[in-house]
Amino acid sequence: MCFNKKLTLLTLEYPPGRGEPKVTDSAEVWADVSEPGTVTKFQGLAAGYDISLTAVMWRLEYKNYTHAKYQGVRYKISATGAAANQLHIKLSLTRG
Repeated sequence: MCFNKKLTLLTLEYPPGRGEPKVTDSAEVWADVSEPGTVTKFQGLAAGYDISLTAVMWRLEYKNYTHAKYQGVRYKISATGAAANQLHIKLSLTRG
């Protein structure tokens, strides 16, 4: 596994009404970011999510973040799951 892409993890807090969300926590991590596979894409669609990207990173660096920013685009973390081993975590990212 090659973690060679920088990913910014965010926790956003939405104010009442229609205001812009406020970043309450963030961290920059290295991850393996790629297009989702066919199985991941269809499982996401079945759950009501259009998965745009998947990111695999060190499990210890993740602590219930809600969003991720990659190449200037903000994504919602739709799901987290098991990766190749217990040291990594896989994030399913939905654009928007």
